[in-house]
Amino acid sequence: MKKKVTVEIEFDDDVVANHFLQWLSGSGEQEYWQWMECREEREKGKITAVAFDYHTPNGSKKFGPRVSTTSGRLDDEE
Repeated sequence: MKKKVTVEIEFDDDVVANHFLQWLSGSGEQEYWQWMECREEREKGKITAVAFDYHTPNGSKKFGPRVSTTSGRLDDEE
């Protein structure tokens, strides 16, 4: 089993961080998946974050302080 890895991005302002997360949850995920479609043509294994969880606190509209992902492949038929 692979060890989980944390990538930390530090913003100097809550507003800036929230805008980044809005982009990521909007078009950012799709842009990433387009990039990974090409990578999956060249590399084997579960190399793509296929799902993002934004950990919104108590159903609020504000994003949580953490984003977790699920690994897999876009070309999986499951």
